[in-house]
Amino acid sequence: MSLKVEELLERALELPGEDRLQLAEALLSSVGPAGAPPFDPEWLAEARHRASRIDRGEGILSDWEEVRERARRSLGEQTHG
Repeated sequence: MSLKVEELLERALELPGEDRLQLAEALLSSVGPAGAPPFDPEWLAEARHRASRIDRGEGILSDWEEVRERARRSLGEQTHG
């Protein structure tokens, strides 16, 4: 990741949850197929709910290393199990 992208990410992560979701939607829709909605409405509602819980201090957060390791283990189990 370039320094410029890292700086943008740091600033974006300081935004309130709803603003981060709007930014994510805009970024994803800029690289997706033209005219396709960026997210399923149910998924978006769940993402907003989770972001609100985090903003209220109710969510349980994991660092990236932990999340990546869980994903790798999960994918390993799917491909080998």
